[in-house]
Amino acid sequence: MKKFALILLSSFLFLGLSAQPEDKKIAKIAFEMVDGEYEDAAYKASKLLEDPEYRRNGWAYYYLAQSYFEISKKIELQEKYPKAIKESLKATYKMAKYKDKTDENMEVYQESEEFRMKLKDSVITISEIYYDNENPRKAAYYLGKIVKFDEDDYAVWLMKGVYEIKSRNIGEGVKSILLAMDSLNEDYVPDEVSAQTLVDALEEYAMIIQSGEYDQYFSAYKFEPTQKDVDEAMAMKEDFKKYIRGEVVDKDERKKESETIFKTFRSVEEDEDDDE
Repeated sequence: MKKFALILLSSFLFLGLSAQPEDKKIAKIAFEMVDGEYEDAAYKASKLLEDPEYRRNGWAYYYLAQSYFEISKKIELQEKYPKAIKESLKATYKMAKYKDKTDENMEVYQESEEFRMKLKDSVITISEIYYDNENPRKAAYYLGKIVKFDEDDYAVWLMKGVYEIKSRNIGEGVKSILLAMDSLNEDYVPDEVSAQTLVDALEEYAMIIQSGEYDQYFSAYKFEPTQKDVDEAMAMKEDFKKYIRGEVVDKDERKKESETIFKTFRSVEEDEDDDE
């Protein structure tokens, strides 16, 4: 028993977790993760979540989210699991949804912060690839999945609003933009992975207003931005640049890279309903 406990502890240190699941069924999934058996981990976590006793278990959702995220990065598994990233997003949302149900779930949620940032970073990149390839609707769809588990990321909310408007989903776009702009102030600190998104979104928002292209649609939602809103957005853009780590992204270079990556995407029709 002592040897098993030592092995288990070393496994969780390998995963970067200070908290440890005490449940034996959950521990078995953890071992699959440590061994890199992500398909087995995803299967076992999914089956366990079918049990009413585990339906709201934070560990099960965490391992399910992690395993599908790892699967999504393996080229050889993309055909077998075309919706792996969506499954990861769905499990992460459930983990966030149930975090307040037990103290252990909250502990798991807090432990998952590094993973959630990696997932968010990857999904922001996916959304940019779609947007750069003239598919703002799908770009908005992916950002919408992020704010389901990270509802306080106003950088993502703002860019989601921009993408919604560009895809002519004006009502949702206006709601997302107003939510973000009402929440952004000098005290707001964006996550490192979405700081560039915030800077880009503020510029895109200002350009939308300046273009006048959407004024006739805005009026139906009693949204009447002015030059003052443009000036405020551009001033905020300059202020928030300080949170960008590394070089500021060149949009033309990003677009070229996005177009190259997009050619490798598989043409899989995704079910874009609002997953619960």
